Amino acid sequence: MDELLALGWYRMNQTIFTASHIGLERIHRVHWLRYSLGEIRIHASHKRIRMRNRNASYTIEDFTSVHADYADLHRRYRASINFDGALSIEECLFGEEGLGKNRYNTKCVSIFDQGNLVAGGYFDVGNRAAASILHFFDPRYKRNSLGKYLILITIDYLRANRYEFYYPGYVVEGNNKMDYKLFLGKEEAQYFDPETVTWKYFHEST
Repeated sequence: MDELLALGWYRMNQTIFTASHIGLERIHRVHWLRYSLGEIRIHASHKRIRMRNRNASYTIEDFTSVHADYADLHRRYRASINFDGALSIEECLFGEEGLGKNRYNTKCVSIFDQGNLVAGGYFDVGNRAAASILHFFDPRYKRNSLGKYLILITIDYLRANRYEFYYPGYVVEGNNKMDYKLFLGKEEAQYFDPETVTWKYFHEST
């Protein structure tokens, strides 16, 4: 997985794929992102998000199955968004055939408010790298920036376990719906250039 992520590939269901463009209202170029965990600096926005969620608790555990409360939370989240998303957690992780054998080493990250599940997500880990696969949260907690908080929690876990790279997915040129993935730091973000098969710093080249 580490080698494929480093070549601009990414998980889809139980397969792995890559793409350089995506069709939305028109054809857009996509840029696969990664962060070197040792380069990410603490930004004021990171501190504000952590402060908003200072009373929340969270867990990170091995993924075993999709529990009913997670499925219900994902349904409510998906009904609140204005862009295409996975039809269900099972569809995202396993495809149309539903639950099956997981080829990936997947972790489940969960956020709780007074014991109630308010956000969840899944990320895959390899030997030195990890990739976020799916995030969702209670629409009533939109002001808490829980999607970004899930990323910060994931980064904390990866650093504590001596991982080197974090892959959040892609951003879309000419469409800003995925730009939240740059909040970790535009100066630290790298994108994959398929023409040179190298990673370049996002702020220097785009």
